Order: sequence, then C-alpha cells, then structure tokens
Amino acid sequence: MAEAVANLPNAADLVLEFYDRTRLASWVRQHPGLIPWVHDKIGRPLRGWHSYGPWAYEPEGTGVEFLLEDTLRVQTGHQDDGNGLPTLAGIARIRDLLREPEKVIRLIGLSGVGKTRLVQALFDSRIGERALNPALALYTDMSDDPDPQPIGMVSDLLAGDARGIVVVDNCAPDLHRRLSEVCRQPGSTVSVITVEYDIREDEPEGTEVFDLLPSSEELVERLIKRRFPDLSAIDARTAAEFSGGNARIAIALAATVGSHETLSGLADRELFQRLFQQRHEHDAGLLQAAQACALVYSFEGETLAGEDAELPRLAALISAEPAALFRAVSELLRRDLVQRRGVWRAVLPHAIANRLAAAALQDIPFTAIEAQLINGLPRAF
Repeated sequence: MAEAVANLPNAADLVLEFYDRTRLASWVRQHPGLIPWVHDKIGRPLRGWHSYGPWAYEPEGTGVEFLLEDTLRVQTGHQDDGNGLPTLAGIARIRDLLREPEKVIRLIGLSGVGKTRLVQALFDSRIGERALNPALALYTDMSDDPDPQPIGMVSDLLAGDARGIVVVDNCAPDLHRRLSEVCRQPGSTVSVITVEYDIREDEPEGTEVFDLLPSSEELVERLIKRRFPDLSAIDARTAAEFSGGNARIAIALAATVGSHETLSGLADRELFQRLFQQRHEHDAGLLQAAQACALVYSFEGETLAGEDAELPRLAALISAEPAALFRAVSELLRRDLVQRRGVWRAVLPHAIANRLAAAALQDIPFTAIEAQLINGLPRAF
C-alpha cells in the first residue's frame, strides 16, 4: 500500500489502514441497520428483514416526496394535545421518543391510511428536523414470516450492545407486548416501533400509542395524481372522494381506469363493484365468500378440517366447501382485499369490509350466522 502511493506529492501525510473482513464485519455490527443490506449484496439475505428503504411502496423508491398536510392526523391520547397533532408535529414527537433507547411506540390506524409510509418518513432527512439515522433502522413485516423473528433480532442487538431502531409492521398485540418487555430492559440499546391496523384491550405497559387518522381528500387526490399521471383530474377527484381519505382504496380504484374509461358519473355502488372486481369479470361466488369472511374480525385461513377449523364455519354460511373458500380467499389476497399475518386472514381495508359485512347481514339468514359464528365456538372470532 505504501508503494502504491509513494509517488503522490503528499505520500508522507497519508495514513494507511488495511481493513480485512474481520474489521469490516465489526464495523457493520456497529451499524445494525446495514446488516440486511450487506446480506442482500453477498447473496445471503435475511428473510423478511430490510434496511432503510421504500417499505411502503417499493416501485417509488425513497426519493419520492412525502406528502404533508396541516390537518390533525396524529392522535396521541395526551390531554395536552387536544384533538391531535398535524403530521409533521406527530413525526417530530415520534422521532424524539425513538431517538432514546428503551422506548417503545405503537402506531395504529385503519388499513390503508399510510402508517408504513409515515414510519419510513421518520428516517427521511428532507422531512422536518432531526430525522432518525437510517443506518439504525431494521424493518420487517410479519406477513413475510421473518427469520430471525423480531424477539430474536432484538435479543441479538442487545447481546451485541448495538444501537438499533426496530420496526415491526403488522405486529400482533401479543408480539408487541413481548417486544416491549425485551426492549425496556435496563441498559437496553434498542428502541422499537410496531405498526398495526387496530389495538385491542388496554394500552400496553410502557408504550406510547399514536393513532394515525385518514388523510384529507385533497391529499389523497395529490397522491393519485402522482401515482397515475395520465388519470384525468375529475377521475382522481372521484377516487379520492370515494375513498374517504383511505389511500389504499383510492389507489386500487384508480388502477381500474383504462385509457378510454372514466369514473365520472358512477354511483357509489358502481364504484364499489369496480373496486372489488378490479378489471375481472363479475364473480358472484367470490363476492359471497368476501361477504362471509367480512363478518368476522379475522379468521384462521389455512386449516380446512377439524374441531377448531374456522374456514368450514365461514364456508357453511354460503353453502360452499372449505377448499373452495380457501381458493376464494387466495384470490382476494391477490386483489389486495384480504391481508395475511401468518395463518390469520382479515378482509381489509375496513371501508370495504364494512360494506361487504352489511350486505352479508342482508343476504345470509341470521339463524345461520348464529349457528356458525356465535354458538359453540372454539374461540372468540
């Protein structure tokens, strides 16, 4: 190395260091957010784990502007915050908490309101001040069945005395509670933020809970125009108005518009049909399956037989076989109308599920609903 720079004018002023693989590995361990990136580059990815990146929508990348608005979208539960905080103020509050080790955050809100995108914004230096260091971020979505599991990842960070900010998307309450217990150990170097579309029972101990409300129709319209630049202004506005501030619904509806089509003049019922069908032919069986599944908060979606199996109960509501309902749920997953977490399934977003459930209550006799979903259940749906 000295011979290679010997002819440079300032060769005597240069400090030479050799970084072998041990020193490189030691450096990476000091920046845990880069570990998934390194694993990807060497062809040995960590299943389900990602460094900082476009977690919410990969095709956009991280360079796309985060859309802000001044409406009170972030509710904290603190009396001093009144009806909530504007998005930027909410981001600043969450950043201040996660900047400190041992802190645990729970971000909740309806499916499709932009929770994952807001978490991504916490590490974006272009948004507000004092962004979190993206080199500390470790992200996973529980729908991807990560390996190691979040408890194992946090435990590894603690064992290595490494500073990290762990993000767990679609995180069930029980997992959040266990993560909170591990993260808040004395001397912890880790802070955690979990994301979920709902929260049950009481507030988890040691957790700051933030509730993200739907966007304004104006912000959703801006998002639609950016995502679909060829869509007419009136169609973008129609999709935004129908969505009720839910970006996922607006995007799915806008994606159904062909080059010579328009949403203008369509009634809500027609817009819903378009959203549900998504350029497919009408399928009465699929619609019935969605209606039955929407009657429950969530359901076990893989077991076809047995005393505790739930698919047979739901299938019986529409006189279908469990295997047929399984296929229908798989199609709804592909249409992004059902979400999966492990073996569990749920019809989402809620705006779609509520409309489907209302139709199910009209079309399915209550005696059948009572027999299958109320009497003699092995567990609470």
